[in-house]
Amino acid sequence: MEDYLQYMKTLRCQMNDVEDQAAKISVEEQMQITTIQSLESDLTSAKSIDQKLKEETEQMMTAKGEICSQILDKQRKVASLESDCRTLTQNLELVHQERVSLLAKLVEKSSYYAKVAEDIDVKFQQLQGWHNCRIPSPDTEVHDSVKETFDEEKVAAGDEAAN
Repeated sequence: MEDYLQYMKTLRCQMNDVEDQAAKISVEEQMQITTIQSLESDLTSAKSIDQKLKEETEQMMTAKGEICSQILDKQRKVASLESDCRTLTQNLELVHQERVSLLAKLVEKSSYYAKVAEDIDVKFQQLQGWHNCRIPSPDTEVHDSVKETFDEEKVAAGDEAAN
């Protein structure tokens, strides 16, 4: 009877340990889900910023087109004012340089966000693989429990034989 009570105590301890481990895994899983959601939110924000930059670039291209049109009109109307023409040409060059600079920045940010998205995907795959390895299957838990009980019975039988 004492052995039975001892086995029951051992079983309760094992059950408590399994419950504690399951709770820890659940908390860790929730933390990972929260992290993933945060990263997805950051990715969405990055995509939004990228879209805004594309729209601004289109607006700048439209503005550049309008400026070019104005420059041509002024050159036809005011051929005698070469100083004004030079000033406008310099302004056009600055706008072009700014456009090139902004396009370079856009390409840089686009590649950065693509890398971030790729890194997030890799981290997600790693976390998912790790998570899948950490979740024991129901068959494994039953098998391990039966094996531990059997091993304990063998040890107890060996102790009784020694006495």
